[in-house]
Amino acid sequence: MFYKTKQSLDQLVQNGSTPGISYQIKTNHLEENNIMGLKSVFPEAEILPRTTENIYDIASLTKVIATTTRILQLIEQQRFQLNDPIQVYLPDFQYNNVTILHLLTHSSGLAQNIPNFSMNNREDVMRYVYATPQINTPGTVVTYADANFLLLGYLISKLDGNYEKAIQNNILEPLSMTNTSFHPANKKQVIPTELDQTRGLIQGEVHDFKAWTAKSGTGHAGLFSTLSDLSKFRDALMLQRGAPILSEKTWQLMQINHTPGLNRSRGLGWDLRGESVLYHTGFTGTFMVLDLKRQASLIVLSNRVHPSRANPNFVDKRDSIVDTFIEEVSNTKEV
Repeated sequence: MFYKTKQSLDQLVQNGSTPGISYQIKTNHLEENNIMGLKSVFPEAEILPRTTENIYDIASLTKVIATTTRILQLIEQQRFQLNDPIQVYLPDFQYNNVTILHLLTHSSGLAQNIPNFSMNNREDVMRYVYATPQINTPGTVVTYADANFLLLGYLISKLDGNYEKAIQNNILEPLSMTNTSFHPANKKQVIPTELDQTRGLIQGEVHDFKAWTAKSGTGHAGLFSTLSDLSKFRDALMLQRGAPILSEKTWQLMQINHTPGLNRSRGLGWDLRGESVLYHTGFTGTFMVLDLKRQASLIVLSNRVHPSRANPNFVDKRDSIVDTFIEEVSNTKEV
């Protein structure tokens, strides 16, 4: 089963698109974990341990595993509503026409980045977020931007007191995601990412520059996790309709297209790749596909930015791999 998907993922290592890869294909009748390639090529070649406990920097998967989930929990607790303007809670934000829903669906109109913006500490990162220009009317176009989820991270910090503790207490602990954290204790166990001109070999510290500069509390990136832990999160959404972290009503709401008629279909936090198919990627070479209707999933973790982000092959091939997986799921009689 899933021969084409597995072949295309294996080829990412074989053709040099990434040094190594860990992936899981899981259905009601199948769980297949494949780990292949190298943990590192610098300072020397090291084989990737054949375990589902390898710790990866999951980059923007933080947006959905952590930030989206906690925001939805706070909505369930009636701390705020989807259509509330974010400015009500973060008065330093300059636009009063951006709602929490706009941020979750990347339809706020905020620009993807500010070129050549100098950042040296947490305050600079916050200044960057608040200075991000609005280039489109909210609700008219989907433009994926980190600023949307940095703002949501600030909202969690405002209401919970501490973003990282809120994620730990309300998501990671209830799901027993014991090897998932923002600051891994043993950095040498973590799969290294980029060999950076300024920082040297990045290992056990977050790759994303804004998250690294701020040190903590960034809702767009920063989480480290494993194949086995992400599979626990997958099971909560796939098998238990959100329990114990979300209600079934919220679970239903997150998979609806909240940007109908726009250039991209977005659920709450997640990209949509078809009816009830949640999808998200991470810059470091991670992505997840959750077909909630057919209860089939693909989780991919890799070190594609090691030792350099220069190779575009992984990203170029990613969409076709996702399409292949979705097609194989739909063509399989018994998943």
